[in-house]
Amino acid sequence: MFFRSLEGFSMFAADARHLIVGFGITGLSIAKALNRLGVEKIDAIDSREKPPHEEEMRRYCQKIATGGFSSALLQQCDYLWVSPGVSIATPELAATIARLPAENVGGDIELFARLVKENIIAITGTNGKSTVTTLVGAIFAQLPYDLYVGGNLGQPALELWLASLDRKEKVREPLFILELSSFQLETTYSLQADIGALLNLSRDHLDRYRDYEHYVSAKLALIKQSSEIVIPADEPLIERFLAAELPLRGEEEIARFSLLDNAKTDYYASLEKQEIVSRTGEQVSYATTKLRGAHNLLNIIAAVAIAERFGVSLKAIEAGISSYQPLAHRSVKVRELDGVTYYNDSKATNLSSTEAAILGFPERKWLILGGVTKEQDFSPLRELLQKNVAGVALIGNDYSAILPHIPENIPCFESKTVDVAIEQLKKVAAPGEIILFSPACSSFDQFKGFEARGHYFEDLVRAL
Repeated sequence: MFFRSLEGFSMFAADARHLIVGFGITGLSIAKALNRLGVEKIDAIDSREKPPHEEEMRRYCQKIATGGFSSALLQQCDYLWVSPGVSIATPELAATIARLPAENVGGDIELFARLVKENIIAITGTNGKSTVTTLVGAIFAQLPYDLYVGGNLGQPALELWLASLDRKEKVREPLFILELSSFQLETTYSLQADIGALLNLSRDHLDRYRDYEHYVSAKLALIKQSSEIVIPADEPLIERFLAAELPLRGEEEIARFSLLDNAKTDYYASLEKQEIVSRTGEQVSYATTKLRGAHNLLNIIAAVAIAERFGVSLKAIEAGISSYQPLAHRSVKVRELDGVTYYNDSKATNLSSTEAAILGFPERKWLILGGVTKEQDFSPLRELLQKNVAGVALIGNDYSAILPHIPENIPCFESKTVDVAIEQLKKVAAPGEIILFSPACSSFDQFKGFEARGHYFEDLVRAL
């Protein structure tokens, strides 16, 4: 039964007090879901003085506290629901988490997992999550499912669950395709995904995690909570995890993908034929895709693996690939001016994402780089730039931390701001070359997010 009636349904004790941490769209979705489940004792806290959605939260909560984490509410709660933007290592929260039973602590995906037990595709990874999630959505849009795509992008998972309940015509099966972040996975342990995809692993969010191993551990949690898994064929960390943690998982439950064919690869690309080839010999054309670059070809291969393992026909997969419109701020062409092409890759908030973008463009390129480094190690940057980039313009508050890793023999402009960087690179870029805005850093020093940063870049370029 895909659509459960909530009449008479009770998941929590009537007198249990629930505390939501964070008033963002995810925290609000938790409040709505708990309210829909008949929970009356809902409280909420936020460290910000004026958090978003405060008035909406008051509709669902008995007590609200802002400007810090209220010790009284933390001490009173029986359940703790933490928004992904809030670290569970925060001292006040850590003390409460230690006090409560493990099953009484979670996030939005944990609550979703207790409500939805089938028809779930979950996708995570350091890079490419949003592209693969929406591409898989485009493929399944060809089929007769009641489709819900979101999670860490677009609508939160619990908003999708609520929408599925409110749908008047419940004829088709619902299918949830979710992008999941490491922040969400670290508070999730009950998910029962039909397919879980871990696209890649590289260093990111080290300003939040104690070390790289803890970040990787959060990502790997999805593998334990998925019936079948889709993973890269050339990721030794994942293979070591499989060998150590899941010795009973059969190879038939694992699909490995790579750009090139090798002994372990189940899905790979035939570059000459512009086809994705499976180990069973099936072929899916990607000749009409609008996605560009080797990193996006990997994304396509992963999406094909997910869809094919779910039983989607080759015809539907090809139709989805062909119809898919690339997401904004991800290696998107803005315009060509005087023979120079400008690309917006503002979504690149870590070095591995920028590396993928750089390697995806064969043209001679000029790079705009910088922002908040998130304590990343930029030492690999030197060799990458030496081999692939004509010159660099550095922006953002942390540009001086990146500067020592720029090769001495390539031009480097200490631009500090995006507008200055564009003006400086416009003067040196020649016809046939590209200017690539792929910052490898988060944007919160100068912008509200990567979207605002990308829009600003595009507006400046179009105004040239």
